[in-house]
Amino acid sequence: MTQPLDNTDKAILNLLQEDATLPLKSIAEQVHVSVATAQRRVQQLTESGVITKQVAIVDPNKVGFGLTVFVMIEMERSNTSMQHRFERLMHEQPQVMSCYEVSGDFDFLLAVNAKNMSDYHRFTRNILTYENNVRTFKSQFVMNFTKSGTKIFLD
Repeated sequence: MTQPLDNTDKAILNLLQEDATLPLKSIAEQVHVSVATAQRRVQQLTESGVITKQVAIVDPNKVGFGLTVFVMIEMERSNTSMQHRFERLMHEQPQVMSCYEVSGDFDFLLAVNAKNMSDYHRFTRNILTYENNVRTFKSQFVMNFTKSGTKIFLD
């Protein structure tokens, strides 16, 4: 169910998506509310699950993860319990940045960061196996980032 957001909530979310370290005073000034109101709104957005995390976004190349791969997964058996098992397995893998259940010819789409090709090869050999219900997978290697972001602009 979608959380109804007013213009103040949207403005706060837009600011926090750009910089989650903004002081409440700065947020309050920019959205024209009191500090107490800004604090209450941020707390409500967090408690209701609209804000799920506040994190630092790291450039993978600058920390030694020079290979980004989109991996399309086709499952051997496609039933609810096997899908949930695979989702839990992906959640445990630190290299898996995102895991989406998708429609079409494949069942899942992963975004994986690896240090290099050997590191990615180890991941595929250890994780993307028949024992983990994977029939086949296709890897698409990122050549260049034109745009990579997390912000959902709210107007």
